[in-house]
Amino acid sequence: MSRKPDIFKPNIGNVNNNSKVYYSFLEDRLGIEVEPKSKEDPIDFINKLSKSGSYIFNKEVVIKTKDKTYNTKIAGKLGDRLVTLDNESIYIKDIIDIYEK
Repeated sequence: MSRKPDIFKPNIGNVNNNSKVYYSFLEDRLGIEVEPKSKEDPIDFINKLSKSGSYIFNKEVVIKTKDKTYNTKIAGKLGDRLVTLDNESIYIKDIIDIYEK
């Protein structure tokens, strides 16, 4: 068998990326949710998600109701309820705010 040529490996010197990684981590602000600038009606938002052309269950959303805040993905809409991938059933009339993460 003949020997195959080696894969090209560029010679990279000593690279110090620690400062860039450290500063970008500080600017990222993990765990802080940003609310949308303009409030949208929950029914309009759900219709916009379902008509977007992509699967609705691939989108992470934050749903705020009178009682609880859900960080979940939507499985579908059944009548007047939203069903999430966490097996929660949420009445659309109870939704105060909904936005995509």
